[in-house]
Parts: sequence; C-alpha cells; structure tokens
Amino acid sequence: MNLRESVIEKVLSGCPNLECLELDSVWGIHRLEISSVKLRKLIIKKYEDESNDIWFEILVPYVHNLQLLGSCNSISLRNVASLVTAVLYVDFDLGDGDEFRKKECSCLKELLHSVAHVENLDLGPWCIEGLSILELKGWQPSPSSRKFLKLNAAIVQLDFPGLCSFLQSSSDLETLVIDWHNPEPRAFGFLMNFEGRELHLLFSFAHRGLLSRYTNEDEQSRRFKTHNFNGSLLHLKTIKVFNFDGSLSGNKSVLQLVKYLLKNATVLEKFVIAAKFEGSDESQDYVKMAQDFQSFPRSSLHASVVFSY
Repeated sequence: MNLRESVIEKVLSGCPNLECLELDSVWGIHRLEISSVKLRKLIIKKYEDESNDIWFEILVPYVHNLQLLGSCNSISLRNVASLVTAVLYVDFDLGDGDEFRKKECSCLKELLHSVAHVENLDLGPWCIEGLSILELKGWQPSPSSRKFLKLNAAIVQLDFPGLCSFLQSSSDLETLVIDWHNPEPRAFGFLMNFEGRELHLLFSFAHRGLLSRYTNEDEQSRRFKTHNFNGSLLHLKTIKVFNFDGSLSGNKSVLQLVKYLLKNATVLEKFVIAAKFEGSDESQDYVKMAQDFQSFPRSSLHASVVFSY
C-alpha cells in the first residue's frame, strides 16, 4: 500500500481503541510515528522504497510488540523504550557490491542495538547470517536483558562464532528451544508466542551465500575452536530441541553446538532433544548421537540430558 503519514494519523485517530496494526507491502513513506497509547502491537510486512539512501524511521514509544517481516530497505528504530517483544524477520536487499554490504551491516547493527533492552527477541535467517559477518569484522553485540531469544536460521558451522558471540551478550537468557524442522530455510510464514521465556532456534543445513563470501567452513571451524567463546550462560536452565532431523554424518556441527551449550550453561537443569523418526535407517545414527550427548562434559552438576526419537 502507498501510504502517507497523514493517512496513518487519520486511521489511528478514527480508531482510538486500536491495539494491533498490520501494514503489508508498505511504500511511499520514510517516517512512521505512532503516539497512540492503546496501540500495543505493530506488524510491518515488507517495506519498499526506490531509494536505498533514505532510512525508514519508526517511532513507536508505546508499542510493546513490534514485528518486521520480509524484504526491507533501511529501517531505523527510534523511541522504542516500551518494547517487550521484537521480531526481526527481515532481509535487507540493498544490492550488490561492498558499499551495499557495508550498509546492510550498518542496518543490522542499528536494529540489534535498538532492541538490546527487549525481553523477547526473534531473529530471522538473514539476521543470523549477519551476526557472523559482523563478528568477522570485530563487532561485539551490546549486552542485553533478553530472557527469550528465538533464532530462525539454517545454522551451519559458518554461523558458530557469530551465534556464540550473540549468546554471550544474552547473559540473562533463561530457556533455549531449538526447532530443527525447516523445509524452506529462507521462507517465513510462522511466528512463535513468547510464553515461557524460551530461546527458539530453527535449524537446517542449507549453505548460505552471503556469509560464504566472507569466509569458509574450515576458517570458521578454526575460529570456533581457537577463539574465546567461553562466556558462561549464567541463567540458562532449560534447553529443548524439537524435530531434530538428519543423519549424524550430515549434522556433525550439532555436536559442537551441544558441547558448547553444555560447557557454558552453568545452571542448566534440563536438555531435551526430540528427534523426528522417519525410518529405521536413522535409528543407528540416533543411538550414536544419544551416546555422544550423554558423554559430553557439562558444567552444571544438575543437568539431565534426554534424547528421544
């Protein structure tokens, strides 16, 4: 929809009790300011603009739940102090070339800094991929107060340094939930609710092109093993993995991730992994995985590890 700021103002003034506003395929505005005290949830699905040089400013001082979904140009969040939940399922498609990539990194840093205070954070695949690109460039995420973190991504070994760095900035995190099922890793069309303060990661193992331009699997493996990613996850008590899928030979990187979590979650109480069972061919792999998971050292003496299929 082609909107002007005055149109939004008229809609809100005519609906004084409106609590949720969803805008789909927005273009034609560069600033969205909503001062309604009643509006608590704002969803923007795809923002387009012919110019890549102008930022789309969003000022929503009373909104509690903000969801940015789909392909977007540059978005800047201003005055979002009331946010409790932020969903950043965006893909900044600003073009090719180094200058565009610098701007994409700048956009991601801006967004992550703006939502460092939220309790519930949901990141899409593009954001996850960007974390490791930023980490390669020496960027460190701001310390956060998030208790729930959801990551939807096709996580591969390339992602580990950025992911671990981001987890270290989430020192108040309480629960980690991993949903491994992701038939279309780049598509979206679902949202999780944030009850239970969980961290949800959606994993699959498709290779991602943007990050591979900066590094490769071998280099990231060396970085993961040699870099100091030993910051303790001081409040992480529960880790749940659902819909795990695939053979051990194709998912060796999951062993590294599980080792990392068990080593650094110092007050962990429960680590549950529920795999999808699609045939007897996978059963031997799952038995071996279960044995490996049980044998991994853990920093919490109270942590139980359960693998089911």
